[in-house]
Amino acid sequence: MVEIKPFDLQNVTIHYKWNNDEELNYYDSEYPHQHESFESFLKRVKSVVDERNQTAELFEIHLTENDALIGIVDIHAIDKYNQRCFVNCTIGDRNYAGEGYDFEALKIILSHCFTDKNLHKVGATAFDFNTSWIEQLKKLGFQQEGELREHVLKKGSFRNKLIFSLLKAEYDTTMPEKKALSIG
Repeated sequence: MVEIKPFDLQNVTIHYKWNNDEELNYYDSEYPHQHESFESFLKRVKSVVDERNQTAELFEIHLTENDALIGIVDIHAIDKYNQRCFVNCTIGDRNYAGEGYDFEALKIILSHCFTDKNLHKVGATAFDFNTSWIEQLKKLGFQQEGELREHVLKKGSFRNKLIFSLLKAEYDTTMPEKKALSIG
């Protein structure tokens, strides 16, 4: 089980390590890995966690049993007028990858988006080779609504970027236990 907590700047060195991890970057970024200085990273993170920022929210994924920080989940491109956003989730600690913790974290974040923030639509993107992420999105009820063909250059090959979304009405139908989920 996982708990989602607000981003804690005291953990910034762990997040900085994940940010500069070439393999994680391969799955999360459209651009080749480039080492980012700690100062630059800290400035960027502070701008996101600033309470005045209305377009993004950053959270940490912790294990319930021992409070270990294992990943990060974010809400970005928040559009209050059109009641939509995008989400992304990364298990930064590879010891916990493939265990379903990102799936649990996404369920909590979806509850936050649809229940607490009263959004109408949540989107997510995936590179076509990230089959695990695609499967999780589909399992949560996301529908593929688009494909950006040969959109990113990855390891010498152009790859597609897929666009997914989940509407509130679909979420209400597929997630009956949503009321029990919350951010700690």
